Formats: sequence, structure tokens, C-alpha cells
Amino acid sequence: MMEMFNLMIGKGLNPNQFYLLYCIRKNTGSLTINIHQELRSLEKNGWIKKMEEGDKTPVLEPKSITLIQQVESFFITHKKKTATQVMGKGYGDNLRAYRDTFPKKKLPSGEPARNDLRNLEIAMKWFFENHEYSWETILKATDVYVTKYEKVNYLYMRTSVYFIRKEVGKDWNSTLANYCAAIDNGDDLDDIPENAFGEKVV
Repeated sequence: MMEMFNLMIGKGLNPNQFYLLYCIRKNTGSLTINIHQELRSLEKNGWIKKMEEGDKTPVLEPKSITLIQQVESFFITHKKKTATQVMGKGYGDNLRAYRDTFPKKKLPSGEPARNDLRNLEIAMKWFFENHEYSWETILKATDVYVTKYEKVNYLYMRTSVYFIRKEVGKDWNSTLANYCAAIDNGDDLDDIPENAFGEKVV
């Protein structure tokens, strides 16, 4: 909301003046403001065309229309993509295959290695929105990761949801992204950084 008011003020308009411009644009009556006073100011500052004697309806200048469209854009609700749109058809089966790669037991940390499918869906949707790896690469990377930690009795291994992403301060770190990158690049899978890739949280 403040962004909208800052835009108006930056253009030298007060809320009443913008309200009047909006009413003119929508061809509707305005309420509880001194219309004549505001019209004079809007005309003087080039928001409406100069009115001649006998003119009854003010005409907006192009910059007024542009400003109204900018303000209206603040109220447009952008429809979020569905999980299927982001992760592809059959993502549920792939997600279960991902989860089932992790051992069905508690890790040395005391946390269960496998997490709730809904939590995994949220995390994996984030992953697909921020990284461009296929399910094939993801599942291969997961298998490499779990196999690596199986050799040390899962000591320090991340849970299935934290492997996808883990919040550190104001950053999201993705160990899964590291493994996927290593696989795609043909890197040494025994020497993969655990949390180098991240996304800044605003």
C-alpha cells in the first residue's frame, strides 16, 4: 500500500487528486472532495487537458492514464502456478520415490530421515522454481547422497526435506542442488560442497 502512495507523492499528486483522476477515467462521480480546486491543480500540472469554457468533462493526459494503470497493477493478484505446472505430471510418484530413497529410520541426530510428503512437496516446488534439474537428475543425486552417508551410518546426513533446502540466516541453502550440479557437470561425487548453492530470501 505504501508503494502506491509513494508513487502518487513522487508524481506530485495528493490522494484526492489521484482519486479524481481515477473517477474521470472510470466516468464516475467523485465524493466529498473540492472538485473545482483539484481540477485547477490537475490542469496546471498537466494531468488533464486545459478546459475551455463550456467543457463539462475533463480529459486525461496520457501520463494520467499511465499512472492509473501503474496503481491498478498493485492490486492484481498473480495466480501462483500449481505443483503440477511447476514439477510436471506424475510429480507425486517422483516425490514418493525421492522420499523412499531415504532410510525408514531416525538419523543419529534423532530426526526421522523421511519427512511428511506435504512438507516435501512445498520444499521441492521451491527447488523446481529456483533450479533447472530433471527428476531423473534429482533422484540420481539423492541416491548418491544417501549411499554416501549410509557408509558412515548416516552421521551428519540431512533429512529428506533439509536435503532439498535448509534456511541459514536469510538464505536458503540446497545440498540437493550441489549434487545435481555435480552430476550434470561430471564432477567428483565424493567431493561435493554441502551448502554452496542458495537463494536470498527477501
